[in-house]
This record gives sequence, structure tokens and C-alpha cells, in this order.
Amino acid sequence: MTKPLTLAALKRLVAAGESETLELKRTTGELREAAQTLCGFLNQRGGVVVFGVAADGRIVGQEVNDGTLRDVAAAVRDIDPAPQVEVRRIEAGGGRGLIVLRAGAGSAAPYTYDGRPFIRGGSTTRRMKREEYERL
Repeated sequence: MTKPLTLAALKRLVAAGESETLELKRTTGELREAAQTLCGFLNQRGGVVVFGVAADGRIVGQEVNDGTLRDVAAAVRDIDPAPQVEVRRIEAGGGRGLIVLRAGAGSAAPYTYDGRPFIRGGSTTRRMKREEYERL
């Protein structure tokens, strides 16, 4: 993986908004959707999922404890085959943190999450069509 993101670098990345390689989530309450997107990133060029960002792009952070990180790790383990994903906590201030998941393009496509393949198109994640899956 590349060098770790700093809070300043993350702020610049988030300011650009969601894209084919960036997904922003307010909390890990959206973990299932984030794991689907991560799977889509792995099936293409790779990308970054950031938890702790409001819909308007403000970095708000969230409470991050050991249970939160275990839940994130479990969601990553539900991606098959096992991907290489960097999971990192970045302090956002006020006792709140950001969770950053970063993955390069997978080498064993197609990847599936919860038994289904996903793909990223623009700033949208969708289930991969059967024809696309079979081609990969």
C-alpha cells in the first residue's frame, strides 16, 4: 500500500467529493453499504472508504472503540477471496475518529461481498451483472 493518509491529506481528499475511487459514510451504521463499495473498488481500480464524514463533506468523526474496529474487520472478512485492505483510525478531534479503509485493485477478481459481486461506476456502487461476473 501507499503511505498512510494524514488528517490534512484526508481533508483534501474528502473536499473533492465522492468519486469512482472514494466513498464517504457518516458512521459505521452504513457498514454493509461500505463493504459493498469496497468490493466494487477491488473489482476495479481500488479506492478509499471513509467513515466519519457528513453528507455535506464535513469531517465530523464518530466514536471509535475496539468493538467498532472488530465490526469493520468482520465486514472486510466477508469479502471473498480475502482482500488486502488497510484499515486505519485517524483522530478527528474531540475524542472522535475517522475510519479509513483503503484497497488497491484486487488481483483475484471477481471479489464478492456476502456472496454477491459489486462494481463501482462513478460515485455509485451496484451489483455486477452475471455476464460481467462470468467474463471476469
